[in-house]
Amino acid sequence: MSFITAATVTTADLGELVSGSSKIKEIAMGLGATDMRGSQMVMGGDQAGLVQVQFDCPDINTALGVWEGLYQTNEQIDLMKRSGTQLVRRSLLRVVAERGERAGAWGTGLLIAGDSVDDATTDSNIGDAWANMSAGATGLLFAETVAAGATQNVAPYYALTWCDDMNLMMQASAANMADPKVQANMAAANATVMGRIIAKTIL
Repeated sequence: MSFITAATVTTADLGELVSGSSKIKEIAMGLGATDMRGSQMVMGGDQAGLVQVQFDCPDINTALGVWEGLYQTNEQIDLMKRSGTQLVRRSLLRVVAERGERAGAWGTGLLIAGDSVDDATTDSNIGDAWANMSAGATGLLFAETVAAGATQNVAPYYALTWCDDMNLMMQASAANMADPKVQANMAAANATVMGRIIAKTIL
């Protein structure tokens, strides 16, 4: 089991934020994070333009410790001041199942409402989806919201994908949604897609 903790922010100087990210990653890894990614939301309604930084962590204590530790460092505080960055929200997700790699020039996030499903069933369902999505995606991850504020009541699950070509990814997504096996899996879980976000990888 692993977790993703994400900070969604506004920034006045994206270049400055990106240039200082390597030091932030170094500090976070020292606090127990296993990786860091960053993306800017390009399509997603009122979320377009926001930047999200994600840290992979082995457990919740580590995720909490990463943020506590970062905000005690001059590097984090100075970078936010220099780049005009302000926190919008912070969230915590539990990784339930995944396939492929968390890497690619683009990423998408599907916000999903539905019933709670055991991890083994979810992993099997993601395997069915990956059989279609692998034609256009580099990675696919399904996560359960642990803490995300009010949006958690609307869409408690996230399906994250990474790709290098959005045309191919969307073609694969359409094929996946048309797959009778995937449709049956979604129906059994009462799963409904509530929205989609498209983001460009920046870190």
